[in-house]
Amino acid sequence: MEIKLAKTAGFCFGVNRAVKMVYSLLDEGKKVATLGPIIHNTEMVNELKSRGVVTVSEPSDTPEGSTLVVRSHGVARSVMDEIESLGIDCCDATCPFVSKIHSIVSSADEQKNKSVFIAGDSAHPEVQGIMGNATIPCYTYKNEEDLLGLFSNIPAENYNSAVFVAQTTFNEKEWKKCCKTIKKVCTNPEIFATICSATHSRQAEAE
Repeated sequence: MEIKLAKTAGFCFGVNRAVKMVYSLLDEGKKVATLGPIIHNTEMVNELKSRGVVTVSEPSDTPEGSTLVVRSHGVARSVMDEIESLGIDCCDATCPFVSKIHSIVSSADEQKNKSVFIAGDSAHPEVQGIMGNATIPCYTYKNEEDLLGLFSNIPAENYNSAVFVAQTTFNEKEWKKCCKTIKKVCTNPEIFATICSATHSRQAEAE
């Protein structure tokens, strides 16, 4: 069996950017803590740990005098507010693609849009961060079947002009199926293309 290494293999842009930010802080001689593992790679996490980087689960756990790095997944608005209220020096390494989604959902209007629909894994930190930046009700779904289930269980006025976004790593084929359903069912939806280009390239190369 022949094994081919994908040209797009490796860390994505957002994660690479976050890791570089951590190394830059270390090179400046700063003490660094990350809010959750900076990357889902044990070898890299251990390498950073050997250089003194601490992983914390809550902003309040940040060691005194440390710079807290928010990882590429991003966090809820309330978490950023907590970091600010605690006076913690913060380096926000949220991926720009994720920040774009935060901006979209935080601008959604309750009177006009009623709600936000997010295609993705509700247990994933990125999706939780997106939900935490919305100011109106949010619904999550993993596929077209889930989406249809939501449409059948909530009032039409809650989704007819809703905002629709996707987790940056959501499956593009499934997203296209969902978009067709959204356009068929909803009268005036606002659909945003939020799957990142790296995800698109990797999924295309894997086919």
